[in-house]
Amino acid sequence: MESNFVDVWHGCLLQPYQDIDSLLSIMSEQEKQKANTFKLDAMRTRYIAVRTTLRQVLASYLGSDPVKLEFKAAEHGKPFLVCESLHFNLSHTANQLVIAVANFPHIGIDIEEIKSRSNFESLAARSLSVNELKAWRHLTEDAQRQSFYRLWTKKEAFMKAVGRGLAMGLQQCEVELASGGQLKTIPQEYGAATDWLTTELAIDASVHAALVTPRSQYELTMRQLYSEANF
Repeated sequence: MESNFVDVWHGCLLQPYQDIDSLLSIMSEQEKQKANTFKLDAMRTRYIAVRTTLRQVLASYLGSDPVKLEFKAAEHGKPFLVCESLHFNLSHTANQLVIAVANFPHIGIDIEEIKSRSNFESLAARSLSVNELKAWRHLTEDAQRQSFYRLWTKKEAFMKAVGRGLAMGLQQCEVELASGGQLKTIPQEYGAATDWLTTELAIDASVHAALVTPRSQYELTMRQLYSEANF
């Protein structure tokens, strides 16, 4: 029996390609049309880099042509491969991209750039549970910043794992505040919080990133995007 795995690919979106337009040949017509809707060149370039990188990564597992990969969207918009033998989720922030690839479903990943904000209190009040907010307010300013992004990435990764995204509402999930903390409370329709495993990903000090999967045994491997040996 094939053992379960999760590979997390990470890289900088500024690095991959000198001629971004040359990648249009491996995009679907729908992706090309969406790329042309971006008014800012930087946003268009980022979208093309994300979509083509995703296609290249997934095609490397399947031994297929990246352009031939077919995607569909689930009920709440989460994309998936039509072949259904490989599962993925992705996230990007600033110029950093992460892609989680697994041979089992219900995986979610999120990455967020750590920023100082003038409205942390209002953001926390809208996204933390009552218990989380009470504990968060007793932290120092720097600890509040770190904890906020640590909680946010775990909550969003869970919502992506179950295919809902932020529309579910961040306050519907409660996470242990400390580093390494797991989910404490989730909507009943997704089982018990202990059915899910949250993993903090060590990428670099400028971001927080988290992976959420069903709680089961699998091998987690961190991989670097854009090295010549990748594809």
